[in-house]
Amino acid sequence: TGFDATHIIDDDVFYDSTTMTPAEIAAFIARVNAGCRPGPDGTPCLAEATFTSVDREPTDMCPGGYTGAEEESAAQIVSKVATACDINPQVLLVLIQKEQGLLTASGRTLSARDYEAAAGYACPDHGTCDPQWAGFPSQLYGAASQFHRYRLDPGGYDVVAQRPTRIAYSPDAQCGSGEVTVVNQATAGLYNYTPFQPNEAAAHGGDQCTSWGNWNFYGYFKTLFGSPTSD
Repeated sequence: TGFDATHIIDDDVFYDSTTMTPAEIAAFIARVNAGCRPGPDGTPCLAEATFTSVDREPTDMCPGGYTGAEEESAAQIVSKVATACDINPQVLLVLIQKEQGLLTASGRTLSARDYEAAAGYACPDHGTCDPQWAGFPSQLYGAASQFHRYRLDPGGYDVVAQRPTRIAYSPDAQCGSGEVTVVNQATAGLYNYTPFQPNEAAAHGGDQCTSWGNWNFYGYFKTLFGSPTSD
């Protein structure tokens, strides 16, 4: 309840990197991932997984840069990316749930692909990820960078805050589109990242034309962290 296609999340929420400490992120992941079983291919649960990350120079998108390390936990990576890129760690946690269900993936629903494409960045549906952005650390850093590209060059992308835009309901063109005037940059960024809006049927279980991405982003955020909008 409460989903508004024009206002999915406040800018002040989306770009606030201070909402959780590293310890709070680790405790959150441990709680929501409790009871997880490794995947059939041996893929570890999110709370137990470790990754090797690489150094990244500061950029306009992520002015803090990133110091790579071996055997970093998911919580450490979320925290470091949030700080480096001035983005809410809660946004990153919701993003990996929306894209791959990683907070709760377990057993048969958990595979190596979930980490390879953790944030859906440069990873086409049913396709292979761009190798330079594959893997959990690169996925989070790439996604966070992309949201700031939208912010720094808003006119360079399809959905612009305060400008009426037709947004499709589905990748199937026959499902049509609807005009939306998003109210802020963070919401515009979510649509540029996932370029579909939920249709009216989403509120009633969905149909063949329902795209769940941005609906789920709002719903997961509200469930896990409270409403993402001041309204």
